Amino acid sequence: MSTIVSVPTGHEGSRLDALLHGVAGFSRKRARDLCAAGAVALDNVRALAGDRVRAGQTVSFAGEFAELTLQLRIAVVFADAAVVVLHKPPGLAVHGGPLVDHSVVTALERVLPGAGLAQRLDRQASGLLLVGRDAQTLKALGAAMERGAIDREYLAIVNGVFEGDARTIDLPLLVTDEPRGDKPKTIADPKGQRAVSHVAVEGRRKDSTLVRVRLETGRTHQIRAHLAAIGHPLLGDPRYGDATANAAANATFGVSRTMLHGARLRFPAAGTDGTVDVEAKHEPDFVRLFPGLAHRDA
Repeated sequence: MSTIVSVPTGHEGSRLDALLHGVAGFSRKRARDLCAAGAVALDNVRALAGDRVRAGQTVSFAGEFAELTLQLRIAVVFADAAVVVLHKPPGLAVHGGPLVDHSVVTALERVLPGAGLAQRLDRQASGLLLVGRDAQTLKALGAAMERGAIDREYLAIVNGVFEGDARTIDLPLLVTDEPRGDKPKTIADPKGQRAVSHVAVEGRRKDSTLVRVRLETGRTHQIRAHLAAIGHPLLGDPRYGDATANAAANATFGVSRTMLHGARLRFPAAGTDGTVDVEAKHEPDFVRLFPGLAHRDA
C-alpha cells in the first residue's frame, strides 16, 4: 500500500518535508502535517518533517490514504469500505477524557461517526489498531477475534537476555481490582482466564532482548503480564517493569515509554475469502536499541 521513493543524489541533507515537496509533489504544509501524523517513514522508521535525508534512503508513505490521515491526524496504513487500520504513535490515548485533547476515539467520532475499535492498545504502546467502520463490521471482527481468525503480532523489548529462541507462555491471567498506580493490574493466577502468548527472539543486547509476540488469546495487559511473570518485563513499563532497568534505559537510550509495538495484523477481508495483511513501520526508540530494524522490510 505504500508509495516508496528513493532519495536521489543531490538531496543529501535535505529536510524530509522538503524532499516530499520536491519529489512527491506535496505542498510543504501537507508534507509537514503527514509527518506530524506519523505517516512518513525513512528506511521503514517513522520520521519527522525536520529529519535530514541521505542519498539512497527510502521514503515511504501511504499516499492513497493521505487525505484520511490528515483528517484524523493519525496515520492510516490501510482502508477499505469496511475497515481502517491506524498506526498509533506512543503517547496517544485510545479513549478521550477530561485531560485528553486528542485521542483515537475522539478522532474517529469526528471524522468517521459510527466507527469503533476492534482491539485495544495501551496509551504508551505504539502500532497497528484495527477499526470497523460500522456496528455490523465491528460485530464480524469481534466474532473473528473470538474464533482466532485475526492474527496479532507485536514487537517488544524486554529486560534481560531471553534464553532460547522461542517460548510459548501458557499462564492463566487474573485481572485485579487495582485500577491505578504502579502495581500490576493483571497477574498470573490459576484462578484466572486462559492466556497464551507465543514469543520468538528477534535480537539480543547484553541487557535486553527484542522479541516478537503472537497472541493466541487477548486478555487485558496480556503481553505485559506474561513477560513480567517469566522474569522479562517490558523495558520502560512503569507498572510491570523493573525500575532500575527502566532508569538505565532512559539514561542511555532515552527510553521513556513501555516498549511495545503492534507490528502486524492479519484479518479476513470483508465480503471475500481473502485475508488482509498489514505491517507497521518501526518506531525510532526501538531502532535506537536495535538499529538493524531500520534495514528490515516492515
